[in-house]
Amino acid sequence: MLLITILSFIIVFCVLVFVHEFGHMFFAKRAGIMCPEFAIGMGPKIFSFRKNETLYTIRLLPVGGYVRMAGDGLEEPPVEPGMSVKI
Repeated sequence: MLLITILSFIIVFCVLVFVHEFGHMFFAKRAGIMCPEFAIGMGPKIFSFRKNETLYTIRLLPVGGYVRMAGDGLEEPPVEPGMSVKI
C-alpha cells in the first residue's frame, strides 16, 4: 500500500510539474522567445527527442523541471586557446 501511495505521489507531482513548465514554454513561445530545452526532472537524461528547435527531455530525478529559454544568461561563452579569462 505504501508503494502505491509513493508512486501515485510521484506521478501526480510529475503531472503538476509538466503543466507548470508547459505554461512557461507556451507563453515564452507566444512572446517569440526560443526555448532550446523543455525538461521534466533533474539529473542525467533518461529519454529525449527533438521537435523543431526544442529538445524535450525526461530526467532521472522527479524533483522539478525547467524550460531553458534563449537569452536567459545560462549559455557558456566560447573560449578558445590563448584567450584570457577571469575566474
